Amino acid sequence: MPISAVITAAAPKQRHLLHQTLAKADSQLETLAQFALDLVAPAGQEPVVERVGLIIPEGDRDRYRDLEERHGRYLTLIEQRGAQGYAQAVYAAREFCGEQAFLHIVGDHFYLANEGHASGLVRTLVETYREQSATVSAVQPTREALLPYFGAVGGTPETSASGRTVYRIETILEKPTPTEAEQRLFVPGLRGGHYLCYFGMHVFSPAVMPLLEEKLKEARGPAPLSGMLEQLVRREPYYAVILPGTRFDLGARYGILQAQLALALRGPDREEVLAMLVELLGR
Repeated sequence: MPISAVITAAAPKQRHLLHQTLAKADSQLETLAQFALDLVAPAGQEPVVERVGLIIPEGDRDRYRDLEERHGRYLTLIEQRGAQGYAQAVYAAREFCGEQAFLHIVGDHFYLANEGHASGLVRTLVETYREQSATVSAVQPTREALLPYFGAVGGTPETSASGRTVYRIETILEKPTPTEAEQRLFVPGLRGGHYLCYFGMHVFSPAVMPLLEEKLKEARGPAPLSGMLEQLVRREPYYAVILPGTRFDLGARYGILQAQLALALRGPDREEVLAMLVELLGR
């Protein structure tokens, strides 16, 4: 079953982020927009999805012209009109996705897999969706000190057809306090003080777009995505899966610096980077 991808990049802080550059392990420079596309269409490999819709601010099409020309028909630029929040940004792709399931990746995160290319994380997520035939969100065990920055879920572990551990989501809290998380987000098997927080990747079932339409009609201002996800839990099975990788919130303070350091420490210049850090710390 073919699947499309929707990458959101229309929020004010995302607007400029995707044009920032990171140095890769091979010493080449690449924009964050290209890194995002590499997740779903890595060079020299079979694409994970058949096409990508990139959600951009209204009137910003010229800034992405080079990217669009480079990827031809594989990439479609979709302008978010009105800028009414995260839920509306995803809903802007309703005609692009049609009545099909779709992969969604937030545009202000950078990903590193524990092993291999980060596109392997996306492949695992898509495979899990096909096994479960239901919406699947990627999550990561996160210490409670970071709960103010992420949405978090609670649920029950199950085993998929391939033997992978998935979690049947029962509760969703947007940026909970440690007390709220302790009371409502218990997940068997996690280390104490850790919770399953969203990773910034989802494969949404066809039911999601109609739900988004409902929530946007009810909303009186910018609408978060979490309200729709809370409705989804009540209507159909919804799962989470832990992916073996790390996400970096590029919009956070020093987020790009953290991502660049992590990337550099994975490459051939590791020793040089470590020496630079030691020198800075010694001053």
